[in-house]
Amino acid sequence: MTKVKKYLVPVMVYLSIFVAWELLGRGRTDPTSPLIAPSEILTTIWDKRVALSINTLTTLGETVAGLGLAIALGTVLALMIDRFRLLGEGIYRFALIIYSIPLIALAPALVAALGLGVWSKIAIAMLGAYFPIVVNITTALRTQDPRILELGKVLNQNYVSTLVNLRAPAVAPDFLASLKIAAPAAFIAAIIAEWIGAESGLGLAMMHAMFGYKMADLWAIVVLATAINGLIILLFGVIARVATPWHESSQRRAEV
Repeated sequence: MTKVKKYLVPVMVYLSIFVAWELLGRGRTDPTSPLIAPSEILTTIWDKRVALSINTLTTLGETVAGLGLAIALGTVLALMIDRFRLLGEGIYRFALIIYSIPLIALAPALVAALGLGVWSKIAIAMLGAYFPIVVNITTALRTQDPRILELGKVLNQNYVSTLVNLRAPAVAPDFLASLKIAAPAAFIAAIIAEWIGAESGLGLAMMHAMFGYKMADLWAIVVLATAINGLIILLFGVIARVATPWHESSQRRAEV
């Protein structure tokens, strides 16, 4: 009964919001009103599924490429911070400064430098995603059990051997956890980049809908983007549990 209540209450809340939203949306008289009924939003998504699919694939492609570069950059920076302590502090602070720059301010410069093609979007997606990876890997490396390092010394292994054979498995849960933040961040960053200028993508479609006062189209894109980002978070959560079943977070999830 407890599990039923656990899921029943959120479902009832969501249904109440949905019904209220639907009634208010159906009662609007101004066609340019931003309040669109959920049923109309879903109908718009279905009616424009071909165009939305093309734009979604463009944005997802930029996201995947940007996330891949973010993983590479974040991992390299984290290893440098761990290996070279004095230099690492400067690297960490510089990475933090770059990450602190609002993407909406950085995007125009990158689009101007790299053009309207996919490379500017990939670069912005990378910049929006790399820092959580840096933080999680660095924290995991610096808070590891000292006995792991001692074991590496006993086995007469160098830094790389110790990292690959002993430290990497312990870092894996934190790295995968960082992707649950970095992946949706890359998706959002790609959309922001498309606002500035793009040949296709959800961000470009969103701007066209907004400037054309096509509220149903705008809401359709927002709902679709939200659903995709939710699925991205869910996907990396599943990957983390499958890839690191020994980790306590995966075990707690299995017990629920």
